[in-house]
Amino acid sequence: MPTDQPAEPFSGPSTTYLVSQVHHPLRNFSDALLKPYGVTGIQFTVLSVVAHREKLSSADLSRRFYVTPQSMGQLLSTLEERGLLERKEDANNRRILRITLTPAGREVVEAGTRELNRFEQEAFSSLNPKELKTLRGLLRTVIDDLRSRHIGAA
Repeated sequence: MPTDQPAEPFSGPSTTYLVSQVHHPLRNFSDALLKPYGVTGIQFTVLSVVAHREKLSSADLSRRFYVTPQSMGQLLSTLEERGLLERKEDANNRRILRITLTPAGREVVEAGTRELNRFEQEAFSSLNPKELKTLRGLLRTVIDDLRSRHIGAA
């Protein structure tokens, strides 16, 4: 990936490596916390996104999660079969299925969010509130940039 700036000399692990070292234990702990609700971390995240952005399509979600439309379709089918979400034809374009949560899906999101909020407080307790706000802001900047440039898109 070309850049306008020269690479810095090696000064330890790469940022990508460090992010993955945070991601993997967070995902493992999240999956364990969500197991009683019958969902994995990625399933919960999809439900949570749908809870906050009703009427997304499968294509919208596949782009957001950097997975193929087929993979997202399978994940959504599983959640639909379990009664956690519904897909209905778009009023303007019948080929598009809009996704909404069922009451059971909302219950899973609410309960899982409470569990994960407690876990997040503990996991990031080594940071003070200002540092955590800065970390979140920096991560949001990187995420937005990656999405805008479609880096890593499936």
